[in-house]
Amino acid sequence: MSVRLAVATVVALLFTSCGSSSPTPSNTARGVLTGVVDSAPTCPVEQAGSPCPPRPVAGAAVVALRGTDARSMARTDAQGRFRLTLAYGTYTIRATNVGGIGSTATKIVTIGPTNAPIELTVDSGIR
Repeated sequence: MSVRLAVATVVALLFTSCGSSSPTPSNTARGVLTGVVDSAPTCPVEQAGSPCPPRPVAGAAVVALRGTDARSMARTDAQGRFRLTLAYGTYTIRATNVGGIGSTATKIVTIGPTNAPIELTVDSGIR
């Protein structure tokens, strides 16, 4: 009986050690996404020759979604910049303007080893 117990213990250890092997890179690989959130329009009436560029949004909420699950969140700094660290995969990045009308902008991105910065422009509410 003790031999059976020893064999069962060894077999159990072998199976559990297989499950605890180091994770594959696809499960743990992470990338960094950076970007900026701007608000536009910034002038009530835009005219040719009179630039009215978008303005950065400080404090905007930026969320990375997979389906309806939020995977990461950041707030923009004073220059409207944000940074998210995410597992490789495809996400919907959603920025929500602070104050005012609380508009949103979204962009679908795929995170990999290198990621180009993105720009999200939310509605300022100026008409």
